[in-house]
Amino acid sequence: MKLLSVLSIGLLSLSVAGAGFAAELGYVDMERVVNESKLGVAADNRLQQRFGEQTERFNEQQAAIARLQQELERDKLLMSARQVETKEQDIQQRIEKFEQEVTAFQRQLLQAQQEEFQKILPTAQRSITAVAREQKLSAVFESSQSNGILYLDPERDLTNAVIGHMDANP
Repeated sequence: MKLLSVLSIGLLSLSVAGAGFAAELGYVDMERVVNESKLGVAADNRLQQRFGEQTERFNEQQAAIARLQQELERDKLLMSARQVETKEQDIQQRIEKFEQEVTAFQRQLLQAQQEEFQKILPTAQRSITAVAREQKLSAVFESSQSNGILYLDPERDLTNAVIGHMDANP
């Protein structure tokens, strides 16, 4: 799982030449740039080091809660109404605590992801500009922000070139 892929990236780099707007366009998949470039992989590794252990703990807690729920369903007929109620309350408290902890963790993770993205963004912007100028393009847009566009020519996809440029010029 790529931690940075949670980001919603809207990078639009426009430089329109001339008044006639006979533009040569290109597009970039910024999610791929972030996930596949050396800088992005390094950022993801840093996030994994920082948050991976906690993620595993949350997965274990979630599995433990699920086991408790299954045990309750399995043993419910053998328990008194009071035992069932006590067990249900215990499970509900665990769920509420778990949800609070996960919500706080998600906020921390999102902030860290945004910080990592901000470290990558200047290099990505320089690489997009360099590739666009090299290919004499008037405009480059982010492919996920192409609402309303029904077709994108694969030959206009600059993503691989941008990743290559970024990796060669960190």
